[in-house]
Amino acid sequence: MEKNRVLIIGLDGATFDLIRPWADQGYLPNLQSLMTQGAWGEMRSTIQPITAPAWTTMITGVNQGKHGLYDFVRRKTDSYSMEVTNASHVNAPTIFDLASRQKKRVIAINVPYTFPPRPVNGICIGGPFAPVVSPELVHPSEFFTRLKEIAPDYFILPDYEATHADPMAEYARRLKKEVELRERVSLALMNSEEWDLFMVVIMATDEVQHAFWHCMDAKPGEPEYPYRNAIRDVYQRADEAIGRLLEHIKQDHDKPTYSFVVSDHGFGHSKYMINLNRWLMEKGFMAFQPADGFRLGATKRKVVKQLATAYRRYLPSRVREVLRKRMGNQAFERMKGEIESTLFTSGVDWLTTRVYALGAGGNLFVNLRGREPQGIVEPGTEYENLRNEVIQALQELKDPESGDTLVARTYRREDLYQGPYVERAPDLIIQWKDYANWGRGRYDSHAPVFESHKKIDFTEIPLTGTHRPEGILIANGPGVEAGVHLQGRNLLDIAPTVLSLLELPGYQALDGHFLQAAFKPEMVKDILRTPTVEGQPVNEADYQFTQEESEIIEEHLRSMGYL
Repeated sequence: MEKNRVLIIGLDGATFDLIRPWADQGYLPNLQSLMTQGAWGEMRSTIQPITAPAWTTMITGVNQGKHGLYDFVRRKTDSYSMEVTNASHVNAPTIFDLASRQKKRVIAINVPYTFPPRPVNGICIGGPFAPVVSPELVHPSEFFTRLKEIAPDYFILPDYEATHADPMAEYARRLKKEVELRERVSLALMNSEEWDLFMVVIMATDEVQHAFWHCMDAKPGEPEYPYRNAIRDVYQRADEAIGRLLEHIKQDHDKPTYSFVVSDHGFGHSKYMINLNRWLMEKGFMAFQPADGFRLGATKRKVVKQLATAYRRYLPSRVREVLRKRMGNQAFERMKGEIESTLFTSGVDWLTTRVYALGAGGNLFVNLRGREPQGIVEPGTEYENLRNEVIQALQELKDPESGDTLVARTYRREDLYQGPYVERAPDLIIQWKDYANWGRGRYDSHAPVFESHKKIDFTEIPLTGTHRPEGILIANGPGVEAGVHLQGRNLLDIAPTVLSLLELPGYQALDGHFLQAAFKPEMVKDILRTPTVEGQPVNEADYQFTQEESEIIEEHLRSMGYL
């Protein structure tokens, strides 16, 4: 009898709010079968429930204080400029690293924050937000030739072609194509490669919900009506892919395989984008430049925004790539740096700013002396008093329509995280009562605190759906209890469960727990007999993005509403 294998299928942003009714109606037969025959339940995401920390937490099994990733972006050292985070900033071993160290054969396809890919015992095809499809996307690099043979048209995230005759229909088509590509590559590697741990992530479920959520309730005659089934269509295409992958592993009767369908967070409608820096300004925690200077800055920002919108709308991605090459990295980076500073930080008066927001969700940083380049808040008592003051003020943040308070709780970073990288965390982390209200760190004193619109800066893509903290978990395999409804599960629990099923040593550094409730009692006794050893950290300096790659990724992030 062969050793156990584990297959993980990720559906980014998938939610039982859609899966359960559609499965009951017969649209998702494979997911329905998996829930009936296996164990399933909601899985709590990170705070904030976004791709970067969520998938990283899932594949490392440790909290953010141990792996060091909190957002899509982080402040550059000794600067107020942002840099895009990537796999080089993940400072904990992933399940792929740990399995490889024990000589297990690994295949990872399109898993977020696996670019740049680390060396593994097997094949890794990097996932979002890798900038381009190139030999650098894969490990080993020579596998790139084989990838292009399998899928010559392989892409990571689809472009939204605003100049297309029907851009929404074309975008929906490209999203289903995205699912087809993941399926095609996965089946090809299942057929040609030996593996013990296989993971593939489908991002289209997230992207389609961002753009088409408002279409689901469209009535005949409304402009959105032709796209009312776009989200369901992508879920159906993903369900078909799941069915084909599971059918393949069933053919290997001598290889017991455990399968997991997971998401990093859930999804729902969007109500307000809350511009936290504007709110901080109104409460006296943040300051912008004096009126005369700021009016000039505002005019400049408006011009830059118009240029940026035209750049993204009218220049196809292939043309933009040629433009970067012809300008040369140095000239292009000078232009990019000007855009970045103009749009994000030029209007801020850092010498009188005490608190600022950065990134997606609701992350606040203190302008701390000795840490920020122009920090003014003294560490110690002044720092603690300021955090208390902001927490108190956030309790009074209310929905402008209903008058209901919006914040469930504001955490100090040490309340949520433990480990060597807590100092990289936001000083305060907002947990919203309803994530239909989504905070962001936009540096614009003229932006309203509550912004209700269907499009985000610099793009024509609608943005009407946002993340929720409750993702999905469905487990199947030998010894899994059929029909069990799992409760209280967390992203952290996937890694220790996978390592245990692969009969690998547990790791003391892991914060999650084996999914004991999913298995029959006699199975649990055998699985939990494995010894425990220390994990080994990953050296961040081994993996670095180039500046040009960062620019491409920033463009993707803005188009999806994260920046």
